[in-house]
Amino acid sequence: MSLIQNNSSTKMAKTETEVLVEMLEMSRDLTKFYLKKLEGQDVHKVFEVEGKKLNSILWLVAHITVSENWLLLVCTGGERVKIPWARQFGLGSEIPKKEDCPPFEEVLEMFKKVHETAISYVKTLSEEDLAKPTTNGINFGGEDSVRAIIKHAIRHESTHTGHLGWLCKLFGVKTI
Repeated sequence: MSLIQNNSSTKMAKTETEVLVEMLEMSRDLTKFYLKKLEGQDVHKVFEVEGKKLNSILWLVAHITVSENWLLLVCTGGERVKIPWARQFGLGSEIPKKEDCPPFEEVLEMFKKVHETAISYVKTLSEEDLAKPTTNGINFGGEDSVRAIIKHAIRHESTHTGHLGWLCKLFGVKTI
């Protein structure tokens, strides 16, 4: 357990699960902050920097969604959300042509649904559950556990949130 100071200056212990959920929510809040800033921009725009193509807004949101579903629901033993376009945006996928992409509104709906489902499930995990191995033997940092996969999910989304921050700069959108 960790000690976190609340507004009344008394210390309240939080379980590890509560801290992990708090970090997942904080990561998502930052992702949503950048997405709000990017409203009105071309979600299919692919910038090229030094000859390298960067991921579009749509690809990033779809990839975050598919990855959260896999990391926080499939790998931990939860019930995954069926995403019809999951394979298009999984690990190592190429950016699909605009006409092959699902509508951005559908991606955003799934982004919300998967996150709500994942958070509801992760909140139910005990300390013992966190120590269990993943359903598919995924090893991060030398550890195959539900705990490690949740920590990786936090890192994963945060990495792609940073990419959304770069897209704000490239679109000329002020963030501060």
